Amino acid sequence: RRIMKDLFYYLFYRASKFYKSWGENSNYYISGKFLLFLAICANILTLIGLFCNILKIRYSIEVIYVVCILFSVLSFFILNEKKYKELEEKYKNEKNNKIKGWLVIAYIIGSIILYFISLAFL
Repeated sequence: RRIMKDLFYYLFYRASKFYKSWGENSNYYISGKFLLFLAICANILTLIGLFCNILKIRYSIEVIYVVCILFSVLSFFILNEKKYKELEEKYKNEKNNKIKGWLVIAYIIGSIILYFISLAFL
């Protein structure tokens, strides 16, 4: 459980750091958490689609709306700028940060692509 929590926070940190390095000074952490929750939402919807496909059930667009709204609301309560600052201090001397950054970007893009691929099978 601790590993998943650390991974979640690390993904948030790296996504936010990506936006901060691109010069977005005021809302970088909001953009980072948006990307993180978008990827997680895509993962959940891919799993729902997989289970519905296995059970030969078609799910409606309302399921997508509910999952996206739920994760959007959760994002307001979980992550903030203060948490980013804590994580920035924790990871300031991390090794292989470029590779890890590319892995986080690959995870986010891969999650979204996988979701769109899963739509083709529904």
